[in-house]
Amino acid sequence: MVGHVSKNILLLFFLYFVQGLPYGIHVGFLPIYLRVQGISLTNIGLFKLLLTPWLCKVMWAPLVDKYGTKRTWLIWSMMGLLTMCAAGACITPSQIVLLCVVTFLLNFFAATQDIAVDSIAIKMLNTEELSIGNTAQVVGYKIGSIFGGGVLIWLSQYTGWSGLFLILTGLYIEAVLFVYVSPVLSQMDEKEKQEKAENLQRTEAGSHSMKDHEHCNHSHNSAGHRHLEKHFPCTGHSHDSNEGTPSKYSSEGGAAKTKLGLIQEILDTPGTKWMMGYVALYKLGEQGAISMLPLFLIDQKISAVDIGFWTGIFGQAVSICGSVLGGWMISHYRLPLWLVLKQLSVCRFLPLGAQLWLTAVWTWGTFSDNILYGLSVASLCFLMFISGMITTVTFTFMMQCSQMAPLNIQATHFTTLATLEVFGKLTFLSVLGFLVDMLGYSLVYILFIVLSVVLLPYLNRCPESLVGDEEEDCKEL
Repeated sequence: MVGHVSKNILLLFFLYFVQGLPYGIHVGFLPIYLRVQGISLTNIGLFKLLLTPWLCKVMWAPLVDKYGTKRTWLIWSMMGLLTMCAAGACITPSQIVLLCVVTFLLNFFAATQDIAVDSIAIKMLNTEELSIGNTAQVVGYKIGSIFGGGVLIWLSQYTGWSGLFLILTGLYIEAVLFVYVSPVLSQMDEKEKQEKAENLQRTEAGSHSMKDHEHCNHSHNSAGHRHLEKHFPCTGHSHDSNEGTPSKYSSEGGAAKTKLGLIQEILDTPGTKWMMGYVALYKLGEQGAISMLPLFLIDQKISAVDIGFWTGIFGQAVSICGSVLGGWMISHYRLPLWLVLKQLSVCRFLPLGAQLWLTAVWTWGTFSDNILYGLSVASLCFLMFISGMITTVTFTFMMQCSQMAPLNIQATHFTTLATLEVFGKLTFLSVLGFLVDMLGYSLVYILFIVLSVVLLPYLNRCPESLVGDEEEDCKEL
């Protein structure tokens, strides 16, 4: 059992590592590179609109559930990432239009991969494995982001632009081969094919049963004799029985799966509406600070390589430690998730307040730049540590909510929640550069703190469907 769990966790870790590479490139490497080139904060913020596929992936998530297998989608999405990395090696950073196309398609294929991997994780992990599985998810993704962001910034001084993308191309070639030969994924692939074949047979049988039942009812009505029912074998079916009939959203049965019906089924899952609001809000203040402080340091003439190391490599390593600690804590102590999130959200005020102070006093000349730079790095690392803990707990909470959804829409349900999380961050970060250009760093940091404060009363309204019996006792206290 331990070996089986270990194989599953290692597999998820690797898949999320590969998935995190494009995100690290987009939010870690490119903003610092573009700022060094003199691009305005407003335009850098607009560049984040190329993350739109992460926002829109819910539109094609049902296709991943319906057609093919998750392993097939995984392989083809990685092939797409491989192709885009090879294309990136053939262009120069000055070719902005081509750079935008490559970056957009990297995000598109990575978002598609995310749908498949999340579905694999939901089916692979049982309730006891959720915390450690989500730890592997967050840590693997963050290490991928470290490589795609911080490590690439450091390597760029040695390999150049094309060399970086050739390295990424090689990594994706290895990833495709690994997924193709993985025995765990092959077994899941065969099982999924068998399940789909059985579901198709049940759906067709249910469709024929309904047609026979309607034919028999028509015969009874036309004959007008109730005693004839005993001569018709089909009359054993009850009008109220659902056995053998297709579900109301079955695509091969009589009724078509409508988008409105799917949305309603997602919303009807216990706790979903509250969770949607939470995932859209919880990262705004924190993510704004993490995104803006490196650019603030660039404006203070700090070396991009140094910033890449401390914020992209060391800071993310600290964040990974927070993710591991968060996963271990909720797994070992069985703490109420909503309560853990509330306490961690309070802890964020210390580094946010420190960064507000730093952005205000840096230009005063009262303290040396070295002292302020050291405090900036310390506050950012502390914030990223807390962020890592919050992310692991939140994704565990999201997956717990998705497991209450009907089996056939669990991947779409989780993708919907993950999409809303991206929507909150993407919308805010896209206009954040404009706000900083208009208001300055200090006023925007006040906004970060206000957004973090708003989250606290919202956590107190966590619905009972997401609160276990032992958690309800804590909530009453």
